[in-house]
This record gives sequence, structure tokens and C-alpha cells, in this order.
Amino acid sequence: MKTRKIKPTKLRFREKSAAMAAGDFSKIPEKNGREGSRIVVITGGSGSGKTLLANFIAEKIYGGDCEVISHDMYYLDKDNFDPEYRVDYDAPQSLDNSLLAAHLVALKNGEGVDTPIYDFQSKDRLEKTLRVEPKKIVIVEGILTLAVPEIRRLADLSIFIHVDDDIRLSRRIIRDFVRGNRGSVGGGGLEGEFKYYFEYVKPNYKKFIAPLTNVADIVLRNNGKTPELMLKRAENILTKFRI
Repeated sequence: MKTRKIKPTKLRFREKSAAMAAGDFSKIPEKNGREGSRIVVITGGSGSGKTLLANFIAEKIYGGDCEVISHDMYYLDKDNFDPEYRVDYDAPQSLDNSLLAAHLVALKNGEGVDTPIYDFQSKDRLEKTLRVEPKKIVIVEGILTLAVPEIRRLADLSIFIHVDDDIRLSRRIIRDFVRGNRGSVGGGGLEGEFKYYFEYVKPNYKKFIAPLTNVADIVLRNNGKTPELMLKRAENILTKFRI
């Protein structure tokens, strides 16, 4: 009986970023004489470890030559939504994606931008903004980053973090209620949070986010009790390809 040979898995980079496989990013046009940023997009469901991975890459691999932008900061003010309906914060239309895309274009052209700051308690943007300069790498992290075509097209590299549903839910509850890092999105305390999760978060994950595993250049798993294995694999990949 003959045995089938299994071909080794290869990293799937886009054609526009094929130069990365040879060891470097392709050059970005420089309108004003300054080198533009390379955009790395990190996505995955709520509680998958996107922010953790983004900060790890920024600090461990690039140090001061990297900035992190959270897609969450681009949520629209609550006044932009119909007060008669509950806001679906897990759908692409709840975010100002055109503004983020414009900011990424500017950073690619070597121009600084003023990103919004969103307050999860009041569900409004603050008047102050955050200045982001065009560092070598700009990481954009969020659950819906790759689900937005205009943002996806601007990515030089994309990473998807896969985590089982039950684990993501438990991490979300710990983040929002045990640690109190955010207010209850669904309202009504823990019960309202579970209701919101099953009505919006879970179905939107299947609709908008899960299919992105077929789009992302790199897929990482983060189902362990600690994220060390995921972080180590990410470090090995990014160091190897000098991204």
C-alpha cells in the first residue's frame, strides 16, 4: 500500500507583497520624500489576543520603529445610530472605515495622522485625538479589519488569530467584568452581555470574521492557557522574513 506524501505548508503572501518572501517589504511610493509605513493588519474574534499580539510585535520585534492603531478607536458616536435600535458593534458599518483607510494611505505616504479616541463608557469619541507618525511598521488590530475591503487592500501583511468559541467567550467575560477593562456593550450587566454575545457577537463572527482565515497571510492559534506558543511562532515568522 502506497503512502501519500504530504506537502509542507507554505506561507501565503499576496502578489503585491511577494518581495517579503525574499526578505523585505516592497517599497511604498514617497510623495514627500519620507519613507512610508508598511501596514500589518491583525484580526480575529473578540478575546482572541489581537491587542496582546500587536503590542508584543511592536515592543519585542520593532521597538520604537512601530505604532499600533486599534480599529476600535474608529467606532462611530452613538448619535450616528437610530436610538430605536440596539447598536451592532460587531458589524463593519458601526465603524468609520473610510477615515481609517484615509489615515493608512497617509501613513503609507509618510504623513502623520490624528487618530480618534473612543470612550467605551460614554460610547462617544473624545474631543482629543492621538498623533500617529509614519514609523517603519504600523499595526492595525481589530475584529473587522480584514472584513473591510478598503482596509484589506492596504495591508502589506495580514495575520488571523484563531481561537475556539468557548475560549473567546470566557476571555471576553473576564476582560469586561472580572478585570473591568470595558463596560458592558450589551447593557444590563452580565446577563445582558451574554444576550448580546449570542445575538450579535457569535453570528457576526461566523458571517464576517471566520471566513477571513482564507484571506489572511498568516493564521495563528491561541487556544492555550497562556499565549506564549502563539507569540513565539509569530516572532519566529516575522524574524525569519524580516517583516
